[in-house]
Amino acid sequence: MKKILIFSVSLLLSFSSFALSNTLTIKKNRVIKTQGDVFYKWPHKWKFSYLMEHWKPYAIQETTENVRYGKTALRFELRSGSCGKTSGSDDCKNGPYGSERYELLPNNNERDISFNGNVWHTISWYIEKFHTPLEGHNSIWQLHNDGDWAPMFNTDLTFDGLYWQRRTACNVPEIYKKYNAKGNDGCTIKWKENANVKIMDRKDLFDRWNDVIMNVNYTAKDDGYLKLWINGNLVYHYQGPIKPPNKGKGWSNNSTMQFGIYRTADDGVHLHTQINYYDEIRYAKKKCSKLKLEELGYDCKKLESQKIEVDTLFN
Repeated sequence: MKKILIFSVSLLLSFSSFALSNTLTIKKNRVIKTQGDVFYKWPHKWKFSYLMEHWKPYAIQETTENVRYGKTALRFELRSGSCGKTSGSDDCKNGPYGSERYELLPNNNERDISFNGNVWHTISWYIEKFHTPLEGHNSIWQLHNDGDWAPMFNTDLTFDGLYWQRRTACNVPEIYKKYNAKGNDGCTIKWKENANVKIMDRKDLFDRWNDVIMNVNYTAKDDGYLKLWINGNLVYHYQGPIKPPNKGKGWSNNSTMQFGIYRTADDGVHLHTQINYYDEIRYAKKKCSKLKLEELGYDCKKLESQKIEVDTLFN
């Protein structure tokens, strides 16, 4: 009996160690390396959002503890005071109270990275429940640009649900000139040509996996579009320019996705620790079928047959 008890305890400890082990490594140039199956045919590597002096062992981990599908997922843990410097700015000085972020960005240290044309990609996420402030901003993932242009799309987790914020108008010359603005400089979601659309209720957000599928035509022309499905339901469809024009130094229109936790608080209070998991980050050109969505329980034909009211720049 004693031997059986010792073996059982040893087995439990071994399993716990394996389940919580971190197989992610990070290099001095902020580039991460995973060993599991979080990414599927993703066309580039990823780097940590802050300079290495701000890296913490708990910030991003590859774990088997909580996965959507397969063997591993990425676990992000953002604690109070987790601000820092990027190569170009200091988030601790961002506005009156600063902002905090642990994100993964495209690793463009050695080459330009950009999505072009018809692209399909997915991201699954799981957020441990926390007290959401009445004010502030909390992003789960974004479609972003290299240069000074405004992010085309980003999520905003609010007290009453998840919103999809579109700021493509900030990157269109005939629109931003009316506001004496350009890109991030002077851009606001409040412009009538932009949009802020609720895509999930609060009750559906926490302590569960949510699957996102996106089909995007990355172009600066009017035939650009974005379709967004959550858990198999089409919740948003935009028609219009996705990428900004490529104009001059500092205005690259290289565009792709970034993900992780990025938050601000209008009242200056960041008291809670936030934990997000991410998994099934998949990529394909032109065809939904290349994503192998049947592994996640979805059918491409059913997804593509869905319709919803289209959002445009001039609704």
